[in-house]
Amino acid sequence: MIHTLVDILKLIEQYQHYLEQQGVNFDSQGFPHLRREWYLKEWPDVIVTYKERKSTLVKNPSNTVLCFYCADGLIYPRLEHALDEIDNYRPFMGIIGSDVTVTEDMDIEWQRTTILLNQLFNAILAVNGIRIAQNLRIGLPSTLACLLNIPANVMCASSTLGCSPTQQGDISYSVKLHTLRPSAVMLYGKEDLIMEQQLDSAGIPYRRYDDVHTLYKTNSFSLRTEPRHKLDN
Repeated sequence: MIHTLVDILKLIEQYQHYLEQQGVNFDSQGFPHLRREWYLKEWPDVIVTYKERKSTLVKNPSNTVLCFYCADGLIYPRLEHALDEIDNYRPFMGIIGSDVTVTEDMDIEWQRTTILLNQLFNAILAVNGIRIAQNLRIGLPSTLACLLNIPANVMCASSTLGCSPTQQGDISYSVKLHTLRPSAVMLYGKEDLIMEQQLDSAGIPYRRYDDVHTLYKTNSFSLRTEPRHKLDN
């Protein structure tokens, strides 16, 4: 079980060793060079958490993306058993990258270590044929550099769960968009109008998907039938 920083560092070392054996290259900070062909290229019909993968919310796994927008205590077992659980992901369209918590009040090295852990897990799944979407979570603005190993023009995702709505004049999300230039963005959770305005301004296609709690409440998928911009690929 993951309980301490030492546990996380050991898991990072195991991940890196495995990925090296699979021919994955790393930058000077140990971040994997993620490959464009690993990424999703189509919109899913619905997004559900890994925990809900067998629920009634999933009508067609091949059109369903799994996410990890949940408590860290539910993510850590997935990280520890990444290789053992590969077959659990195969029926699905793909995943949104790991979302172990990173916040600006954490020690900066702890932030970078957590982002590295999330990315290595994504790469583990990707080299085993699981399509991914890049989770745009970072911490302090300086940790944006931790995403520079990601290819431009790939599908990304953001969650608004547990977050205050973006305030007028807050350009931190816009800076992320202009740095990474995603091909498309999936928004998971409640509506954030400023975030959507920034996506519109950047000309980036997006769709918003209700979270699983909302889906259970409404007992229906409130997915937009059309994105505000069409995804070319």
